[in-house]
Amino acid sequence: MRANAEVLILEDDNEKLEELRQHFIRKRFHPLTARSASRAMSILRNNLESSRPVLAVVDWDLTKAPDQSYSSADFLSMLAREVAECIVVVYSANVDSFRVRSEIHRAHPRAWLHDKREGDQSLIERIDRMLDQTVEDLRVKDGSVVIHIPSKDEHHHREAVRLVVHYPEIVTFHSDTATKAVRRFGDWLAKHESRVTLVSHGNRKYRLTVTNNP
Repeated sequence: MRANAEVLILEDDNEKLEELRQHFIRKRFHPLTARSASRAMSILRNNLESSRPVLAVVDWDLTKAPDQSYSSADFLSMLAREVAECIVVVYSANVDSFRVRSEIHRAHPRAWLHDKREGDQSLIERIDRMLDQTVEDLRVKDGSVVIHIPSKDEHHHREAVRLVVHYPEIVTFHSDTATKAVRRFGDWLAKHESRVTLVSHGNRKYRLTVTNNP
């Protein structure tokens, strides 16, 4: 069963939004895009019961947003509250300002900050490095597929990606459908005799661990 990882992109500039969207399409993500915080919050709210983004890329300075009823801080607060397991990257031309950094971390304490003045390519390269993780004999390719390196077999599911990019942290999953996908990933790891195994902590909480067996 395949389910591409989702990325939610909040960017008020149409050209930059499309550039990011196309980049994630090439990486086999399913991009959800918004030019305003209110639209991003609506997208997130409508998807909470079915699926949740593995990654959110947020432009802090939404001066061109067509709807100013909510701010990027409002959206970040919702992410922190409703989708704690989502990796969040916030970029701004004023990221070195103490006030801006404080406001971002007040809204989302775990958000990663990126300086917009370094350019769009710098942002894309950093996101790629964050997502393309290797854990023992597993590797995330293009941010959306888990590969068992010895066999080169692929596992295509966003929940598998979520577990690998969060290793060794515990991840809480939001539904029975998600936990079933996680257990299928655990079976896939066992079938491939991976050194990485799935550990359940109850209440839809799982993490990956590395065994010492050859």
